[in-house]
Amino acid sequence: MRDVPSASGPKAWSPPRVVLAGVGMAPADVTARVREWLERAEVLAGGKRHLEWFADLPAEKIPLISPMDESLRRIVAVSSQRKTAVLASGDPLFFGIGRRLVERLGPERLITFPNVTAVQALFSRLGLPWDGVAVRSLHGRDDRSWLRVLRDTGKLALYTDAVRSPAAVARELLEAGMTDCDLAVGEDLGLPAERVRWMSAREASESDFSPLNVMAIIRRPEAAVRGEGALEALEPVFGLPDEAFHHRYGLITKMEIRSVVLAKLGLIPGLVLWDLGAGSGSVAVEAARTVRLAGVFAVEKRTERVEDIRANVRRLALGDVTVICGDAVEAVAELPDPDRVFIGGSGGRLEALLAAAASRLRVGGRMVVTAATLETVETARSFFARRGFACDITQIQVNRSSPIGSATRFEPLNPVFIVTAASAASG
Repeated sequence: MRDVPSASGPKAWSPPRVVLAGVGMAPADVTARVREWLERAEVLAGGKRHLEWFADLPAEKIPLISPMDESLRRIVAVSSQRKTAVLASGDPLFFGIGRRLVERLGPERLITFPNVTAVQALFSRLGLPWDGVAVRSLHGRDDRSWLRVLRDTGKLALYTDAVRSPAAVARELLEAGMTDCDLAVGEDLGLPAERVRWMSAREASESDFSPLNVMAIIRRPEAAVRGEGALEALEPVFGLPDEAFHHRYGLITKMEIRSVVLAKLGLIPGLVLWDLGAGSGSVAVEAARTVRLAGVFAVEKRTERVEDIRANVRRLALGDVTVICGDAVEAVAELPDPDRVFIGGSGGRLEALLAAAASRLRVGGRMVVTAATLETVETARSFFARRGFACDITQIQVNRSSPIGSATRFEPLNPVFIVTAASAASG
């Protein structure tokens, strides 16, 4: 057991402890208690707007400039000898600079004062409770996992930036087919130019916004469908029927086979999956729906099938899959190294495709290949044997019930072989 150091008061403040002060939405949000601490600071660090609020204080000013590494180095250096305070919006430990200061200084050196966050302020303006709202930040992040969070929770607040603006977010919603959402955008909250608006995704996609904004997305509970030609909102996360996917000529990894393939892949959150020769993208889509992967990449060379994959991703995976049009052997050169690889089609280049994937597979990785012929099975088996992979082969024969008059019979599907290979390090 150990006690957490407490702050006895500003009069006893001495280096190397650093004050981390949330200053809310406007100068009026700063409490008298926090002001007393700031008045004793010898150094004030903060964004230009925040430093202007305290221009009357005699402390040396350190502007926080992006990228932040140099500013943080200055704070670390000066705070060891001089009383230093860092200013931040809202709660500094909630998607703020606090995380980086904790990493650099350690929690014991920080004296933190939270304040009203932009999300709190927005929901107070809207008159809505926010205890069930998920919150994510897109500031400086190329991350589309928020679409999955919105699908799962129905209520989401987003901190945005100049690139991932509310308009850009709205366009991603439309691309994902999530037209059953109401958007609220708060601009310049707490300032004279404050503005809060409800709008549709379409309206937001065509609007301009102040750089200082926060947004909320709320799915309408009565909405039953998602997007053009959409499925029921309560479509299962796992076990999607073949009819759920756009596909051509019956070229899809059937549901029963797909279920076994996903089991053989042994997916774990945070992994990277390649789906090569993706066809309709059914494996990539269902993998993305089932597990929070770091990246899912579906590669297909035929443009009409690529369009099918993109449509399936919009309707079912909510943008969690990156779709690449091109020959898989060449296209994988631009992808991050995979932990799992599924090959559902090779266009007659299985050996080359296996070599390209195996050469990039991470330690402990796994590859799964489906095959309809003995020759394809042997190509895969012999390749993995030469590379020292542990390999097993499963043959699946599926028969589906079908009505015949008032009776029922079974119709067989073509048998499929599933070749699973694990690198030696994975055991």
